[in-house]
Amino acid sequence: MNLKALITSGLVLLPLAAGAQSLSGDGLSGAFTLEEVPRDEGMLTLEELQQLPEGSQRELNDITTETQDKVARGQGAVLRALDRLSGDVTDMELPRGATALYGTIEVTLTECRYPEGNPSGDAYAYVSIRHQNAETPEFSGWMVASSPALNALDDARYDVWPLRCMTS
Repeated sequence: MNLKALITSGLVLLPLAAGAQSLSGDGLSGAFTLEEVPRDEGMLTLEELQQLPEGSQRELNDITTETQDKVARGQGAVLRALDRLSGDVTDMELPRGATALYGTIEVTLTECRYPEGNPSGDAYAYVSIRHQNAETPEFSGWMVASSPALNALDDARYDVWPLRCMTS
């Protein structure tokens, strides 16, 4: 296993100093956690990483990081719903906490967030969807406007995804 595979699998933690943050995960699910870890023996500092042999440094150059943008809460969201049987497409404007009926499903919007300072940016909506008279929701979670298939409703007839947050 190469150095990059060890790092991304969570088998190697690389804090920069005592109490620094490191990336860890199981390497199978793709889920990684940024956590505070103490500096232990055998862990590499930034200076030690920079002194690794040439081949190892090239592998580390492929690792990227992302920053998290500050988000603002929208007053509601615009969700698009599709009935695959009839081909009917409907845009629903839901305020936070509201429920709309579309065909035989109930769509409840709990929260909508968007990048602070960019209301037309990517929308993240927390949605619960259940069939009428069902006790448990068929879907409950965050949906992302720019990646609707990332966390989608799995229903044979209906499809629902967020378009944007409402700011007023």
